[in-house]
Amino acid sequence: MRLFIALMLLVISMAFADSCRITAVQWVGESEPYEQAQVQALLGKSCESWPRTRDRILEYYENRGFLAAKIEDEIDSAGRLTVSLNCGSAWVWASPENMDSSGSRPEVFRHQTGIVAGDLVSPLDLERSDMKLARLGYYNRTAPVQMFRDKNRNRIVPVYHMQAATVSEAYALLTYSSETDVWEGNVNLSLYNIRGTARDLLLEGYTAEDARRLDGTYKEPWIFGTEWNLLARGYFDEDSSTRDAYGELGISRDIGFDFTVGVFVGVGKNRKTSTFELSYVSLDRFVLPRSGTRFSGALVWNMDRPDSLDNYLKASARLTRYLPLYGNWITRFSGAAGGIFPTDAALDRLDYFALGGMDSFRGMDVRFTRSRAYGFSEFAILWQDGYDLSIEAFYQPGLYRSFSRPDRGWKREQDYGLAFTQYRGNWSVNLYYALRNGENYLDGIIGFGLKTLF
Repeated sequence: MRLFIALMLLVISMAFADSCRITAVQWVGESEPYEQAQVQALLGKSCESWPRTRDRILEYYENRGFLAAKIEDEIDSAGRLTVSLNCGSAWVWASPENMDSSGSRPEVFRHQTGIVAGDLVSPLDLERSDMKLARLGYYNRTAPVQMFRDKNRNRIVPVYHMQAATVSEAYALLTYSSETDVWEGNVNLSLYNIRGTARDLLLEGYTAEDARRLDGTYKEPWIFGTEWNLLARGYFDEDSSTRDAYGELGISRDIGFDFTVGVFVGVGKNRKTSTFELSYVSLDRFVLPRSGTRFSGALVWNMDRPDSLDNYLKASARLTRYLPLYGNWITRFSGAAGGIFPTDAALDRLDYFALGGMDSFRGMDVRFTRSRAYGFSEFAILWQDGYDLSIEAFYQPGLYRSFSRPDRGWKREQDYGLAFTQYRGNWSVNLYYALRNGENYLDGIIGFGLKTLF
């Protein structure tokens, strides 16, 4: 009998909820334009839509420091909604703390969190800060970030659980193309968070039978106590027909928790440049990400060419998106494009985009061709086992404008292959095999990489 009565009450309540419509809104006490607009939008809608709006209003105030915000409400039989909002006192952040040994100086760690003591508390910003530190690579997150109340004041102490990670690396990659019988080698040395100061030094060397290249980047963080980082970078490039050296000096800074902007000026053997860069990263982690987005874009204005009166703009962008499918299965969607404008600008060989290798068309040798414009997309299916193993199959269609005569014009490109990465402690092994444009299955590019962390 009791079960029958309960079921009848449930049916009656569901019928009432379906028929109930909000006909009027009455505020008790003070209210702001934001919540007024949110609630007025409910007029004529089902009464069941109010709880979602109430939660949205509370979240709005909680992320502006009012952690104790409460809403009292009542809907009568005529559909009249009475609302009372009590925000309480605002809370501010105290200085961030870390419960683990981060390996960074305390002031460096606090700066990297992006949480500023004295700013209004925002649980959403704290979550984004925790994700930012997790994908930075300097730390291993041992537990989610927490909030603790200061007993004496309206302050919240953000407490992180970030353990120092072994992040500096030495990496060697050797590739062989059976089609062209070409061996190529890359050696990379990356020193991150030097002595816990957030300084980085990156060096990359490339060599082939008739070409050599050396790239370097150094970052000095937070110059003169500001939010800006100082970066110096450059390269030396030489092949059978050309030799070039180029250097850049610039500044960059983080905007929020996901964006970074940078401005650079550079000078080379036969060019002067000014560059604007924008990047966005919201990946879930540093090693073998499973979800999130990465974007990078650059605009480079080239001027003062001694052998030409032409100035030109070199634009490029790249987007990568990770989406988890089921269990250990993940998909990765990528796309990249670049172009030089105006299209009739007089250029020399090194002004063109160098295509080929793991960063562009993966089925080509490194710097297989030069191009004024290109674009490609990539679809990959990955199987990942935690932080230890990744196996992927990829397909990469694209276009590029050929640099060499007599084949100038747009060329189609289709690359596909397999890649394998295995981590064991501070060591990892990477193998990949890539083919292009319907090549014989034995005429692809095989690459073997070995990395050690220290």
